[in-house]
Amino acid sequence: MTSSLWTHGHARLQYIRSTPEDTLNWVFLPGGPGLGSESLLPLTRLLVLPGTIWHLDLPGDGSNVQVNQPFSSWQEALIEAVHAFENVILVAHSTGGMYALATPELQKALVGLVLMDSAPDMRWQEQFLQFTQKNPLPNLTQLQKAYSEAPSNERLKCVTLASVPYLSNQENGRKQFSFLEDLPYNFRACEWSDQHFDSTYKAKWIPHSFPTLIFAGEHDRITPLKLFIESESFHHVNIVMRTISNGGHFPWIENPSEVVDLFQEYYQLLRSSR
Repeated sequence: MTSSLWTHGHARLQYIRSTPEDTLNWVFLPGGPGLGSESLLPLTRLLVLPGTIWHLDLPGDGSNVQVNQPFSSWQEALIEAVHAFENVILVAHSTGGMYALATPELQKALVGLVLMDSAPDMRWQEQFLQFTQKNPLPNLTQLQKAYSEAPSNERLKCVTLASVPYLSNQENGRKQFSFLEDLPYNFRACEWSDQHFDSTYKAKWIPHSFPTLIFAGEHDRITPLKLFIESESFHHVNIVMRTISNGGHFPWIENPSEVVDLFQEYYQLLRSSR
């Protein structure tokens, strides 16, 4: 099988692995934006799911910059990407999950949805800001100021690495999050989302017709699961919410076995619904 596929809208689907047990296509959409789907490698390396696993990079995000396509076309590209296969489960992390919920056209193209450490609206920004004000990190304010004055990929990387204590729930988090060192940082995608999406985001649809899993780390300080729990519109029989014990914003880093088990549990829900 080819290692990468591009849609007409220049979204990139990178083949990760497949098993013959099912025809499902698990499409993993990263958060950020600006980090690239490589940010999900520590997760997808753990998972052996029935069917095929793909990484999705929207145009102009991560390392998907071979064609001069602006990130502003992300929504059309996302819709097109999930139509590239049959039997698609979209697995979206953080802001990627928000992009999914801002795109109601997806509901007819999916057989399942997994939202990882995401949010139903922009309220996450206010609560995270309050947390950071109470728990400031050395040097981060200075790095953020330098980035805002002259954004660049290298400065975005510096800000992200300095923010690891907000992402992790462990004292040795910096070592566990060493994968952040090698990501294809893309400040243009990050800037676009910050200026045109983040502050006005609100979910435009709620899954009703297929199994949906929403989970977050117990100690996710950025997008805690309580944001969905407190949103009554997401309380449906087809939506399962789970907390990953001891996890942060990337809970598979701190508690990989619980996340792997949860995906297996979710697959059984998919099987029973088909």
